[in-house]
Amino acid sequence: MIDKRPRKTFREVVSAGQVFTPCVWDCFSARAAELAGFEATLLSGAALAYSMCGYPDLGLHNQEELVWATDRIADFSPLPLIIDADDGFGDIVHAYRTCQRLAKAGAGAILIEDTPNERGFARFGRAMEAATLAGKVDGNVPHPVIDADLWLAKIKACIEATEGTDCVIIARSESKLEKGLDDAIERCVRAAELGAEMTYVHGLRTLEECRKVNDALPGWKMFGDVATVNGVPFVTLEEIAELGFNLVTMHYLEKGSMYGMMDYGRHVFSERSTYYADSHTMGGLTPEEQRAILGRDGGWLDAEERWKAL
Repeated sequence: MIDKRPRKTFREVVSAGQVFTPCVWDCFSARAAELAGFEATLLSGAALAYSMCGYPDLGLHNQEELVWATDRIADFSPLPLIIDADDGFGDIVHAYRTCQRLAKAGAGAILIEDTPNERGFARFGRAMEAATLAGKVDGNVPHPVIDADLWLAKIKACIEATEGTDCVIIARSESKLEKGLDDAIERCVRAAELGAEMTYVHGLRTLEECRKVNDALPGWKMFGDVATVNGVPFVTLEEIAELGFNLVTMHYLEKGSMYGMMDYGRHVFSERSTYYADSHTMGGLTPEEQRAILGRDGGWLDAEERWKAL
C-alpha cells in the first residue's frame, strides 16, 4: 500500500515556528509521536542504545546501526527525523561519512557534538543530576570535550557532506558543563559562522542563560531535554520561543511505552488470558484510532474482528 501521508522537510517545519519534539527509537515510537500530534521526532542515542543493546547510552551502537535505524524510521514516518549522531563516530573523515550516509538514509537534521568518543548520558549522569538539583550546571561538572578547532573542523566537514540535501547540521556543544557557558557560546558562534544552520548549547537550565545565548546567537537554536524539577519546568516554551529556540526536545515515550507494556503484561500474566489486552480501549480511543496506532494500513484488527475474518 502506498503511503500518502504528507511529508515536510526539517527546514520547512522549523521555519514555521517552534517545534516541540519527542525522542524515539523505532517505527512504533515514531508512529505514536505522529498520532499524538507532534511535527518532528528525534532519534535518541540513549533510547536507541536501550532498544538495541539493553544498556545505558555508553556508545555501544555503531555507525552501521544508527544508519540502519535512520533508514527504517525515516522511510516509515512522514515526520522529519533528527538524528543524534554523537561525535560522528570518529575523526573528521568518519564524521563526514556518517553525515553523508545519514542524509542519504533520510535524516532531516543531524546533531554533531564536541565530546570525545566516550559518549552518552552515562558519562556524566550522576554528576549532572547532582549539579542540576543544586542549581549549578555551569563550569563545575567533570565533562571532557575535544579541542574547539577539531570540533569545528568536524562541523565544516559535516556541512560539506550534506551539501545539496535537505539535511540540516546542528552544532551541539557540551562544553558548558565543564568549561562554562561563555566557552560553549563561543564554540557555537564559530560553528554558525562556518554555516551550521542551528546551534545547541547543552545544559541550559534558566531563562537568563537562554537570553545570554540569544544575545550571541541570533539564528535557529535548540533547547534539549526540557523537563521539570519538583513540578516546575526549567523554562516555558513560550518564553524561549521569543529567543529563537525553535526546536525543543524531550523524553517521554520511553516511560510511556514501558508503563503500557507492564500494565498489559501484568494483567495477561495474572489472568492467564489476553482478554484485558483484547478488550482494552487504550484510554478511550476509537477503533479507527486504535487501528491507526497498530499499523500503517490499519492492518492489525482486534481479536474479535480477527476471528470474524477467519
